[in-house]
Amino acid sequence: MDTSRNIAAIMGPTIMATTGLETLNFHIWEGIHPTTVFNNGAIWFMGGLAVVRFHNLWVRDWRVIVTILGWMSIAAGFSRMAFPDGPQATASVGAFIVIGLLFVAGSVISWKAYLPRRRN
Repeated sequence: MDTSRNIAAIMGPTIMATTGLETLNFHIWEGIHPTTVFNNGAIWFMGGLAVVRFHNLWVRDWRVIVTILGWMSIAAGFSRMAFPDGPQATASVGAFIVIGLLFVAGSVISWKAYLPRRRN
């Protein structure tokens, strides 16, 4: 449980900040250079790999969200590295739904990470 909370304490606020600020600055992805897309993908890939390496838990509680987000980071990072010239997301309803769901997931794991621990 400590590993889950430690990873969630870093991952949750990072996802919340990234998705919130990306929503405010969606225009920065217009005309982005493929090198930047590739480097962005490498960062997401490496972060997801670190999460999955130390937290590949498939359980029936909130900790599975951390694992799923780790695997999603690997997939998203790999696709950005494999296709850096590909089209970037546009400010569409679908993009905002995905961003909103990621923000909620980041909020849930942040809440779980920073909740006071129960004493037995």
